[in-house]
Amino acid sequence: MSQPTVNRSPLTRTLSSKLSIALILILISSSVAMFLAGQFWMKQYNEEITQKINASIAMYITDAYELIGKDDEKPKLDVIKELSRQAMIINPIAEVYLLDSTGRIIAHALPEASIQQRTIPLDPIKAFINGDAVFPLHGVDPRDPTQTKIFSAAQVPNSGAAQGYLYVVLGSKIYQEMGKDIKSSHSRSMAVMTLSMIGLAAVIAGVLIFSLLINPLNKLSKRIGQFSEQQRGNTRGRKHSSLSHSLSQQATSPPAKDEIDQLQQTFGQMTAQIEQQFDQLKDADNSRRELIANVSHDLRTPLASAQGYLETLLIKDKQLSQNERLHYLKTAISSTTRLGQLIGDLFELSKLEAINVAPKFETFSLAELVYDTLQELELELKDKGIHYQVIMPNHSLNVHADISLIQRVFENLIRNAIAYTPQNGNIVFQLEPQATFTTKAIKISISDNGAGISQDDLPHIFERFYTNPDKSREAHNSTGLGLAIVKRILELHNSPIKVHSTLNQGTCFEFSLPFAT
Repeated sequence: MSQPTVNRSPLTRTLSSKLSIALILILISSSVAMFLAGQFWMKQYNEEITQKINASIAMYITDAYELIGKDDEKPKLDVIKELSRQAMIINPIAEVYLLDSTGRIIAHALPEASIQQRTIPLDPIKAFINGDAVFPLHGVDPRDPTQTKIFSAAQVPNSGAAQGYLYVVLGSKIYQEMGKDIKSSHSRSMAVMTLSMIGLAAVIAGVLIFSLLINPLNKLSKRIGQFSEQQRGNTRGRKHSSLSHSLSQQATSPPAKDEIDQLQQTFGQMTAQIEQQFDQLKDADNSRRELIANVSHDLRTPLASAQGYLETLLIKDKQLSQNERLHYLKTAISSTTRLGQLIGDLFELSKLEAINVAPKFETFSLAELVYDTLQELELELKDKGIHYQVIMPNHSLNVHADISLIQRVFENLIRNAIAYTPQNGNIVFQLEPQATFTTKAIKISISDNGAGISQDDLPHIFERFYTNPDKSREAHNSTGLGLAIVKRILELHNSPIKVHSTLNQGTCFEFSLPFAT
């Protein structure tokens, strides 16, 4: 099913517009949050200052006036009412209440209908009197129990004993109405206008900065699009454009100034790698086609030979002599044997060229492996009368490698030497320790005095199914994969192989293995 198309607004199509919108939203939300937080903390600050300035009002009143009679121990309501009126005239924010020892209001100068709560919690009052509180300290507002107000408080003594408390609320209705007026005042409007101007300036500056930052990304995005289009053209057989060359040059440009420059250089390096891998894929595809053609030819030849001789046996069975029948059978068996060798070598080479293949390293005696391999091939050596010699300083040469793979290297190189060495020839196996400042290794060389290899053929002898025009593989019972297998095994051991050869004088193969300490 096709994916539904999403119609995006033009405002959200580009990264720059998205960042600008995000910046505007962040500035608006942060400005509102700052304004509200500023108001809250300004209110807290004003309440703290107001409470500290008026903290001694209740104490001054209790010291200056007798609020409870000494004889009858009753509150003097007239004194309290007159005192409340005077206090509100002098300080409009103050409302005076006289509380008994339980916190119940026993006297005030306000209309009775305005009092909504008759009992005041004493914990804030005691904390205020003891000096344990941190300002601003709030208490219940008798006229509006849903709110708390800053206050001043003091004990009311009578004959030396505390008879109650004087509770002075420092946030009267007049004070609240003044606060509401301030909210719509000129200073508030100026604050809002100032924040708006700052926010607008920040938005303009942010948009300009985003444009400068996003411009290199826009250029890089266009280059990526052009590169993608170019690669699609390459897959259709079009010629390469100059874009890849310009991008790959960025990999060698001066050091990056910022992350965007690093991104451009990284993309240039990635482009160069993609181009290289693309070329490698084309080479691999050509090699695959060539391999399929070579495999088809090399498999078809022994198969056709075996099939032809077997068909001849069936058709002319009664006409053939015993010797001819035996000759045909031997030829068919030889062809099937060669076919089996070829399939085995192809299977082994494909396993060695797998991505996840890894040698199983272990420590072993190189001298023992050499003698074991020569002993296995001794019949082939004797059939041609070839003499072999092993040269080594001692028999305690241990290496760290995959013993089975190295044995296959020895087998293939010795068989190659047997194939191209004449009767009564010589093969020399030489092991020579080598040491450098960083590593110790054993140099291994296998040389013969055979037909040799021409200088034109030397660069190609490790290629799969390489055909020497002067010598037939079939004549030497070769699959054309032995040296390719040798090279791949040594590549897995990080050991390059070298070859020196002179026509009609012989060939020498050399490689090294790490010495086991």
